[in-house]
Amino acid sequence: MSEIRNIYQRINAVMNNVTYVQKDKQISGGGSNYKAVTHDQVISVCRAELVKNGVVIYPEQTASDMPILRDLEKNVKMHLYEGMYNIHFVNVDAPDDRITVRIAAHAGDNGDKAPGKAVTYATKTAILKVLCLETGENDESRVDERERLKTIDEHSQAFLAQQIDGNGQLWSSLCKAYNITHLEQIPVSKEKEVQSRILAYHKKLKEKSNANNS
Repeated sequence: MSEIRNIYQRINAVMNNVTYVQKDKQISGGGSNYKAVTHDQVISVCRAELVKNGVVIYPEQTASDMPILRDLEKNVKMHLYEGMYNIHFVNVDAPDDRITVRIAAHAGDNGDKAPGKAVTYATKTAILKVLCLETGENDESRVDERERLKTIDEHSQAFLAQQIDGNGQLWSSLCKAYNITHLEQIPVSKEKEVQSRILAYHKKLKEKSNANNS
């Protein structure tokens, strides 16, 4: 490379030669069915141009949290990990010349892989956005269908599990009412209704207990 170009010029050169990443992974389950682009796919498309134009990318983690812990007794099957990252795009000939993208990422796992998943997702997302890469599918076209089929997230599952508090009779009634076997199957559209049922159950139980004690 005969001349030293700044990081914006280098990124622009990469963008000039890499414009498209094909989605390569089928995602199914939890009411969703769509294709996504993986981290490996993004790297395989961009790596040669990044090297050619002297751009190094590296993640820097600035914060982490585990807002939800796996608790099988409360039917919470997965940890939820949260990380905050600075993803740096660095000019190899002048390391202080860089673009930094700040991204929060979340990952669920029932073992110890969530931190790796989160940093992978954050890095992939930063590359896609900085290089303005097309991924070959209109994400917005799936929004309505995915919203209709969306089930409650880990935060809501943990909250409901806490409210149910191991009450077998209450849990059985919810399973029968919503045709479910696990909390993760509850549709988002029914979440408030489920909460109301739980509150009504506990209110009735308390009233019965007060009546017996009077």
